[in-house]
Amino acid sequence: MRHPPPDIAPGICYGRADVPPIDTILPSALSTMLTRLGDALDGRRVTSIHSSPLRRAQRVAQEMAGHLGLRLQVDARLGEMDFGAWERCRWDDIDRKALDAWAADVCGYAPPDGESARDVVRRMDAWARALRSQATGEDEVHVVVAHAGPIRLHTATALRLPTTACLSWTLDFGHLCHLDIADDGQARLIRWNA
Repeated sequence: MRHPPPDIAPGICYGRADVPPIDTILPSALSTMLTRLGDALDGRRVTSIHSSPLRRAQRVAQEMAGHLGLRLQVDARLGEMDFGAWERCRWDDIDRKALDAWAADVCGYAPPDGESARDVVRRMDAWARALRSQATGEDEVHVVVAHAGPIRLHTATALRLPTTACLSWTLDFGHLCHLDIADDGQARLIRWNA
């Protein structure tokens, strides 16, 4: 699930910056996210809940975990892309040539002192492999509260699509992506932006 809206002005680049959620809408966002999750579960029970360490994800994930009677598992590998020197800059103030270089090589280009999409894919894949290695073989349901970029990149990887295949897919705040991963690692996309 993507986190609720962050408390930051429009047009600002934020990734690894620890921007909090908008406090005034957090209770209603939590309620809506729990309803969406319940609809997607089709009666199944959540096995575990995981979160990015960034406040805009972790705060709502902690509330969800409490509501579900689970302990929250926070993992830095679920964080948003690190935009390095671009963090908290207005997109309009970032050098146009640098943005063009990024657009020309979305997978490999990293902003100064930041990370590339390929870096995000690697850490998300490492997280997913670690989770699968701990699987008990039961029909486990893992809920992750994270960020649009890593969710899109992980979805592309899980579906064995090109890394950039899902980057243009809309994923609204508080909405979910439902992937079903079989024991053999084959993934099916059940719901997107639900």
